Amino acid sequence: MRRIAPLAIALLAVAVALPAAPGAAQVRGAQPVPGGSSDARADADTPLGAEGRWIVVLKKGADVAGATERARGRGVATDHVFRHSVRGYAARLSSEQVATLRADPAVEAIVPDEIISIAGQSVPRGVRRVGGVDSPLSGIDGRDNRVDADVAIVDTGIDRDHEDLNVVGGINCATDNPAAWGDVNGHGTHVAGTVGALDNGIGVVGVAPGVRLWAVRILDSAGNGLLSWYVCGLDWIAAQRDPANPDRPLFEAVNMSVAKRGGDDGACGAADGDIVHQAICRLVASGVTVVAAAGNNSFDAAKLIPASYDEVITVSALADLDGRPGGLGGRLCYSWGSWDRDDTFAGFSNYGRDVDLIAPGKCTLSTVPGDAYGWLSGTSMAAPLVAGAVALYKASRPDATPLAVKTALITAGTLDWSTGSDPDPYHEPLLDVSHIVAAGDFMVDATPGIARDRLVAAGSSVALPVQLVRAEDFSGRVDLTATVPPPLAAAPLMMALAGSDETSTTVSVSVPAGAPSGRYSILVTGSDGTRERASSVTISVDGDLPVIKPALVGVVRGTRLDAGTFRARAWWAAATDATSAISGYETQWRVDAGSWDPAVALGASAREVSRSMAAGHVYSLRLRARDAAGNWSDWVEAAPFAPLVVEESRASLVRTGTWSTYRSSAMSGGTTLFARRKGAAAAMRFSGRAVALVAPKGPSRGRAQVWIDGVRVATIGLWSSVTRPRRVMYTRSWANSGSHSIRVVVVGTAGHPRVDIDAFLVFP
Repeated sequence: MRRIAPLAIALLAVAVALPAAPGAAQVRGAQPVPGGSSDARADADTPLGAEGRWIVVLKKGADVAGATERARGRGVATDHVFRHSVRGYAARLSSEQVATLRADPAVEAIVPDEIISIAGQSVPRGVRRVGGVDSPLSGIDGRDNRVDADVAIVDTGIDRDHEDLNVVGGINCATDNPAAWGDVNGHGTHVAGTVGALDNGIGVVGVAPGVRLWAVRILDSAGNGLLSWYVCGLDWIAAQRDPANPDRPLFEAVNMSVAKRGGDDGACGAADGDIVHQAICRLVASGVTVVAAAGNNSFDAAKLIPASYDEVITVSALADLDGRPGGLGGRLCYSWGSWDRDDTFAGFSNYGRDVDLIAPGKCTLSTVPGDAYGWLSGTSMAAPLVAGAVALYKASRPDATPLAVKTALITAGTLDWSTGSDPDPYHEPLLDVSHIVAAGDFMVDATPGIARDRLVAAGSSVALPVQLVRAEDFSGRVDLTATVPPPLAAAPLMMALAGSDETSTTVSVSVPAGAPSGRYSILVTGSDGTRERASSVTISVDGDLPVIKPALVGVVRGTRLDAGTFRARAWWAAATDATSAISGYETQWRVDAGSWDPAVALGASAREVSRSMAAGHVYSLRLRARDAAGNWSDWVEAAPFAPLVVEESRASLVRTGTWSTYRSSAMSGGTTLFARRKGAAAAMRFSGRAVALVAPKGPSRGRAQVWIDGVRVATIGLWSSVTRPRRVMYTRSWANSGSHSIRVVVVGTAGHPRVDIDAFLVFP
């Protein structure tokens, strides 16, 4: 790992590799972006770049496993293996390997791997995760309505001709040609696309679509620059004024995905002579909000500038891999030497008290030079999401101070991410632009905290939270109306929220019994008399009852028969439901036709219950299942049963070979039958739904076979270092009562051949 030069600055990103399409299609023209950050290794490639890649198609009926094994023997590392739609594999091949494989008799063809394109616009996961799709200010709908704000990208320049960016000008401080602010690396164009790629139906879209982008090039083609170049860029930014009001600065936001070693002296650079800090403090004091990447060193951001400055908004990186909360995106991307789990603090990201917000920065799809698109990871990819949020906020609040902007974004953020993965105790909120509204405006959110459809049982009701998001200067009355599709009903149908403190309510939706299963959309509309704002939430109605079969009942093996009492258990197959998952069970016992015992609640993974039973009593068990929506199945009950202890002395026990009687008060009924000679057998016919063999264990006991209905089902071992009488050695149960037989055969174990039969337990 190279250190950042004391007087040099460097960008903060690395190209990434994905094993499969990570939620957005790979897009046309994307190529590896050169020049990874100098403060961490660029140890992976972008997912695209087809040169040298081939698809090997095998002949019909060819052995795919054998062909790939032969390829590995030739030094070929396969990427993907295909067995169904086609038969073959994909790999990077040299020209010699291509020629060799074409001579393989199992190979039908070898075709070049190619880059494919998406047909329309893709919303990057990061933009989705921070609420860009739901933001009233982003207005992402495929129509090119541009955010009225200016953002400076302090970086490697921006591709001035990219058709998906609204690039309006810039400055070059890295050479002696101020007009040469075009991107010489690719990093700056990638950052710019996350801030404001156009909502024009092609490529990708930024969090502040169409915002005016200004390139402030302070880095060279390798992603490095001099301190003087940095100061030059800051000086140029400070000089630009709003043409509509020269008293205001031109820029709403400045994005800085760069870093160098240093810290915050707490005095805007006056104490330690930090000229960058001095320049940024003057910029912020003029009204420009500055956003800085935390850095990718996996250490405290206090060690880097500008991330450590209190005057900027410092942003760490979240590994978000599916564009939504819940942590269900798995591990889809490798970058910076790790596979981060969805919704966790990115392993490469810096942390600490200086970090103000977190935003997605793992495997980010955005614009790269040449009307192309590519993937990068780093806090460089997280910071521009926040810079875009600043533009959204300030577009209608041009006089808002940087401190007010910073406070508003932190307040609007959420902790809806795996904060336990944060390396420090200061859990920064996740950027959320969905609740940023224009000054003097409001919005309605019918899905606060709801990541997916609410699941509701037919015949029940659900209270749906509704949030009214007010701009800081809007405290007027808002009338809310709920519209629900039949047969659902909502109460109340209309409500009002008045005053700045009234920002939430609930809508109770009733789902009648018999309502068809399916998805129902509830629309909540707010009106202040002149404007309407609406939001919808979808509930999934589950009208299907779980299906469950009665339990089987038997004796617990290894337990002891004690004066006619024993331990029994009941178990059942998992219940099923046509619409949702099973969430739990309830069981109830009844003894001798009395009242049912209180129900015992069990979790979804439970499959059995146990209890003590005594011969001569009648037992009943019923159970039911509950699905995730709250529907209960009907109670299902196994037929009542009265356990019997059948002593071995009964005449119905048919013996072959030599058997003798052993008398002991420790045995059931005071006696056992025993035999030592191999092949001696004892059999009994019975009618019932369960049977158990009771026998003593001890130092002289050996092994025996158990046969049920003429089939050998087990070999049991009766040896023990000490005598253990009346042990349940074998059990068997059936769903229904019927006629069966059990037979015990002596194996004749060398040195300890004896087998005793003490009793049988039968459940009629």
